[in-house]
Amino acid sequence: MDEDRTWREFLGKLISDTHERQRIAELIHINPITLQRWAHGGSTPRQDNIRPLLDALSPQQRQQFVNLLKQDFPGFLDHDKTEAQDSREIPATFYAQVLSTFTSSPLALRESTLSTMILQQIIQHLNEQQHGILVAITRCVKPANKEPVRSLMVSAGRASSPWNMHQLELQTQFLGAESQAGHALFSRHHIVVQTRQEKERLFPHHCLPKEESSMTCPILIADRAAGSLSIVSTQPHFFTQPSIDLIQNYVDLLALAFEPANYYDLSTIELGIMPPREQQQEILKSFQKRVTQQIIRATQTGNTITRPEAELIVWREIEQELLHHSSWTA
Repeated sequence: MDEDRTWREFLGKLISDTHERQRIAELIHINPITLQRWAHGGSTPRQDNIRPLLDALSPQQRQQFVNLLKQDFPGFLDHDKTEAQDSREIPATFYAQVLSTFTSSPLALRESTLSTMILQQIIQHLNEQQHGILVAITRCVKPANKEPVRSLMVSAGRASSPWNMHQLELQTQFLGAESQAGHALFSRHHIVVQTRQEKERLFPHHCLPKEESSMTCPILIADRAAGSLSIVSTQPHFFTQPSIDLIQNYVDLLALAFEPANYYDLSTIELGIMPPREQQQEILKSFQKRVTQQIIRATQTGNTITRPEAELIVWREIEQELLHHSSWTA
């Protein structure tokens, strides 16, 4: 196939497919006819249309399109390159804010405070185009005594539209070796899935509504892990190499949020298989009732137990029930 000589020729080939033309037009909020006029030379996009147009393309398409745009929009691209370089870095002011919070927060509040702060910053940094981002932390479930870590549990999250905090609060779930988060821990490396079809093939039962691409990074200090960070986008092929590097920097910063006792040697992490979330819900619904029962039983026997201690006991019980459930349904 002949190489395209202009950005208009390249755009024309992209939008020759009706569905692709409609998809791009919807993403950049213009009429599909306008795309055709740009491709045929009937009009020229304003500079404030170019960035959304680039964002609508896959990384490979974007690079080729940028090279062709240089002839007609050199000034914009120079400015865009500077902006892109800046956006790939965590602001120095945010590093200072995290360190200040780390040293000033009470120990009991440090993890939740730092986690919330960093998750909110990730949303703001990655979602400049307002496409839709969800970020969540999955923690290793603390095992009893010296038992291995058998599962992960979603412990914190933040999201932008089309998701909301109410949905996140309902996303309590145990994850195991079958999940993207579990695979990231096992491989000790981030895992990126660029399309919904790929996610459904690799990690069935773990695809959210409106999810199109996802990335999961293990939260590590040397050879010890606390859990993982997962990021979900409504856009396919969202995770370019610069954004992957940026996210990894945020994960390194997030490692400060967890106490040393909440890190587990990778050799002691033996994740089991967890059932799909829908099958977990009936058991998870009993959580609050079971915590109350634990506290009452302890009181009746003359023992004192705090609510966090009772919650951990119940989470371990539920973990074992879900692992047993999976073994029967496998």
